[in-house]
Amino acid sequence: MVHKQVIVPEGVYPPTAAFSQAIRVAAGDLVFVSGIIGMRPDGTMPSTTREQVELAFENLVAVLRAADAAPDDVVKVNVFIGEAFDLVRDDLREIRARHFTRDFPVSTLVQVAGFASPEYRFEIEAIAALPARSPAPPASPGSPVA
Repeated sequence: MVHKQVIVPEGVYPPTAAFSQAIRVAAGDLVFVSGIIGMRPDGTMPSTTREQVELAFENLVAVLRAADAAPDDVVKVNVFIGEAFDLVRDDLREIRARHFTRDFPVSTLVQVAGFASPEYRFEIEAIAALPARSPAPPASPGSPVA
């Protein structure tokens, strides 16, 4: 079992949203998730920021599941937005609250000047902590992880 301890420091301002300022993790297995965007499997992008945020979180959950993880296992997220935060704040908080419901991950939110494609409006990357498990046999280069 993973042990996560949410750190609540004295003398520091409280979190300004649903995130933890620090988490101590005793875990044997970490999953590092690359930047995930709101792209459909067919390569198309939703036109609105809200739809891209929704889909990016759905894609994040799918990637976590492929690694035998879940949103509750996430201990750190970096979120990148292409619009002013006040324009996306309510949507982002609502969508995020559906996926991170307790022991909120440590978070960084950055407004960026641009993404790898002008269609992209949102990106999230994550680190999940899992219990130790037996090592998997080495995969051959380029093969997907089962």
